[in-house]
Amino acid sequence: MDIIKRNPVKIGIAFLVIITINIAGWYLFITWNRPLGEPLALSTITPLPENTEEPTETLVPTVEETLEPDVTLPPTSTFTPVPTATTKPACGGPEYMNVLVTGVAAEGYLYGLADAIRVVRVDFRAQKIIVLSLPRDLWVDIPLSVPGKTNEITPGKLNQAYFYGTEGMGYYFGAGYGSGLLAETLQSNYGLHIDHYLSANLYSFRKIIDSLDGITVCLAEPVYKKKTDFYSGGEFPVHYLDAGCQKINGEQAEFVVRQRIQIGDEGRMKHQTVVLKALAAKMLTPSGLKALPDIVERLKTYVLLDFSPAEITQMLCLAGMIDQDMDIVYADIPEDMLEASWEQSINGYYTSVLIVDKTAMQELMADFQQGIWP
Repeated sequence: MDIIKRNPVKIGIAFLVIITINIAGWYLFITWNRPLGEPLALSTITPLPENTEEPTETLVPTVEETLEPDVTLPPTSTFTPVPTATTKPACGGPEYMNVLVTGVAAEGYLYGLADAIRVVRVDFRAQKIIVLSLPRDLWVDIPLSVPGKTNEITPGKLNQAYFYGTEGMGYYFGAGYGSGLLAETLQSNYGLHIDHYLSANLYSFRKIIDSLDGITVCLAEPVYKKKTDFYSGGEFPVHYLDAGCQKINGEQAEFVVRQRIQIGDEGRMKHQTVVLKALAAKMLTPSGLKALPDIVERLKTYVLLDFSPAEITQMLCLAGMIDQDMDIVYADIPEDMLEASWEQSINGYYTSVLIVDKTAMQELMADFQQGIWP
């Protein structure tokens, strides 16, 4: 009591510090595993059963039936392999996770089509990443009713699944809005389960590139943009970027990933992959890795994602172990699986789409999820 009477201010400050530390610690504890955005609410895919039988091998086969009766056989030796120790997932992460990454063709998130669709398989056990590109024109059954037009199922392009799910459309009431409906569509059509999502609009995409002070891309062909003739109203291509290697900023990167003039949608997907590779290369440099925590912190307000701070930390930890040339694989759906066609939309007009055999696609996605394809 004498100490408190002699030092009331110091004791008060000490108590305040202790209380503040406890409150901060409790806050971190309850928010560390809390998703930053609305988490997906998809049904869990049942994993394939594992073979639990212990393997045995016989090094010397039994050949008694083939030998003469007076031949004395040597003792038969057998070998039981010792099971290989299972590698623990790195960074305290799960074995793997599938992340749906979408590039939204809009400045905000209220509306917008998914112009770029990727599923990223992050393997914490093998410390590898597979980036799978999905064509936006895949013709799918979207598990959604459009009032007055469809009931329970809406046929459409894959990128429209994101659009129908956006908050502005008001059709979808599941978790994650556009990303949520797109994830449901991938699961119901192809059995591809999504664990997390990240959606970047045009504004956030430019900010990501500029926060890294630009990226260096190597383009196989020039990039063009549209220009409208003032008198005729017709559109014609105008040269925008040269072919070859060059450093580009966020605005230029946006043109590269969006424009398909002269190259079509297939060419645009290739350009998107070029930009993704360049972005990964920049992020995995010493300066890029050093800037990652700050970039993640500042971009939380620009992108939609459902990672928790704990999961973000695991991803940043894994990024430091990844070799961009050896440990990141970029994959596309094989061209011989895709067939160009015309389908009638719910509005009555015909549109160019890509058809894929669902059974073959489901088998391919099963291999992708197990990490045995590509």
